[in-house]
Amino acid sequence: MMSLPKFVALSAPFDAIDQPEFLEKRILTEQVESLLVTSESVFYAGFLLAVAFAALFYWKTGQYGILIWLALLNVWQIVRMQASRKYTKTPLDQRKPERAAVGYCYGNAVTSIFWGLVPWLFFPYGDITLTSIMVLVLMGIASGGLGSVSSYRTAVFCLVVPVLTGLSTALLWQGDVVHVFLGLCALAYMALNLQLGLEQNRLMNEALRARYQIEALAHRLAEQVKIVERASLEKTRFFASASHDLRQPLHSLGLFGSTLLHKLKNTPDEVIASNLMQCVDALEESFSYMLDVSKLDAGVVHVNTQKTSLGDLFRKLQTSFGRQAESQGLSLRFKPGNKWVLADIALLERLLGNLIHNSLKFTANGGVVVVARTVGNHVSLEVWDTGSGIAQHELPHIFDEFYQAGNRERDRSMGLGMGLAIVQRLSNLMQIPLDVKSRPQSGTVFKLLLPRAVQPVKFVALPIRYPTHATLSVLTGLHVLVVDDEENVRVSTAASLSLYGMHVAVADGIDSACDIVKTMDEAGQPLNIVISDFRLRDHEDGIALVNQLRIQLNRHIPALLVTGDTAPERVRQALESGIRVLYKPVKIHDLVEEIYIQVTTQLQ
Repeated sequence: MMSLPKFVALSAPFDAIDQPEFLEKRILTEQVESLLVTSESVFYAGFLLAVAFAALFYWKTGQYGILIWLALLNVWQIVRMQASRKYTKTPLDQRKPERAAVGYCYGNAVTSIFWGLVPWLFFPYGDITLTSIMVLVLMGIASGGLGSVSSYRTAVFCLVVPVLTGLSTALLWQGDVVHVFLGLCALAYMALNLQLGLEQNRLMNEALRARYQIEALAHRLAEQVKIVERASLEKTRFFASASHDLRQPLHSLGLFGSTLLHKLKNTPDEVIASNLMQCVDALEESFSYMLDVSKLDAGVVHVNTQKTSLGDLFRKLQTSFGRQAESQGLSLRFKPGNKWVLADIALLERLLGNLIHNSLKFTANGGVVVVARTVGNHVSLEVWDTGSGIAQHELPHIFDEFYQAGNRERDRSMGLGMGLAIVQRLSNLMQIPLDVKSRPQSGTVFKLLLPRAVQPVKFVALPIRYPTHATLSVLTGLHVLVVDDEENVRVSTAASLSLYGMHVAVADGIDSACDIVKTMDEAGQPLNIVISDFRLRDHEDGIALVNQLRIQLNRHIPALLVTGDTAPERVRQALESGIRVLYKPVKIHDLVEEIYIQVTTQLQ
């Protein structure tokens, strides 16, 4: 999981808080808290996945054994959920984290064994669709669960090894070439997930250890400001590294899922693939929030202040959020009053959009009103709602990352708690004063104060840059080179782009890419575009790769950098390269549109 608990019981004397024994105990306590704080939501998600999976297999195969498997699994999950609730309800000073950690790992191992037995007990012989779904589900369980167990080293093994060992051995047991290949891929995927999980565990432990040592130093030296800055930097680096490592399998999962959805189109199984992609999209949205924060912290987002029509802006926001409000039975009204302000229209739209989304999310009855009031030489933009309101003691914390007033259970359906953190960063970036007032059960109002502008004589709309889907047919026959040091990313990207008629070659580094391009050029198949990961193995990077290929061919080759690295310094380096940058996970239609833009721009 990506957020850390905000409390630890300090039962030792102050002069012992930086001693190794007490430090390790605090780390263990945090690890166990992070395992159990979201365990109930994980149990519910696992229950729904197991029911859907068992229902599909029973419908397709008629095996009653899958229903027995489902019943046993859910009984076991109920036992685990009760144990988790018992621990979280126990007073802090009476908790035994060592015993809870062991119990959680044993419980998780049994659950993983249940899933690992599925390929052996219910292998869908001769049904490639069911086999594909089974492989995707089990791989998704292994990679998707890493975030919730990576805080504790043993829990990583208990999750990944039983699930993927069962899958890989069952595939290898079939003996034919295709299944043996899939089995070897599953083994490689297990090794990758173990590596990622253990790396995340190491990073989290280092972050916790640094945090506690900083606490002790802050108390002793009374340097609170410096300590807060260092802790913030540690957190930013941790999330950037975690984001990069977890984006890799998610990016591959999304591309594989898109390919599966395309192949199952207009078949009875299309709805299953569609539901899989909805889950992937939800994960992508979570990572997009963290990417926005990384970009803002990196200082690569620049403000383009210009005269902005609030009428035009409010119409866009009405289009974006009108359907959401209507589906919730809420009213959403805008009153721009034909006013103009000085602001960056794109950043202001994002800022107001986050505020409106937040208000709709926490409003059950009534609605939301967005108004513009003239205040001297300024315009006050105000977002009013009739929601549940915020207690006064929580108001100072609502702009903190991952903080959600009234959602201490961390209900995933209520978001991550990043929306208002982005609002504050945007308001600071644009130097717009931001104020909030609220009363519990009466609603909340957010106010922004912007410089007032005089309406210009003429407003010219910018032409739409992006191509329509009909124009994408021109991509047929393009020669594309995909470079990534991870095989899953190369294979999934090539499979997805091939669906659009492109000829795709893959490489894992600069040397192999140069050899492939040389062979293509000699065969009369000139390279049209290169798509490269930013960070390759052996300290190579995509920027150097693109420059090397352009020198080798003595011409400007269109290029895209596709990266999951959100560390501020790397975000800045990628943007300063002049090469178009996309951040993993990337939807296939977004990747195809970018290829179209780069190639057609080169031809003009």
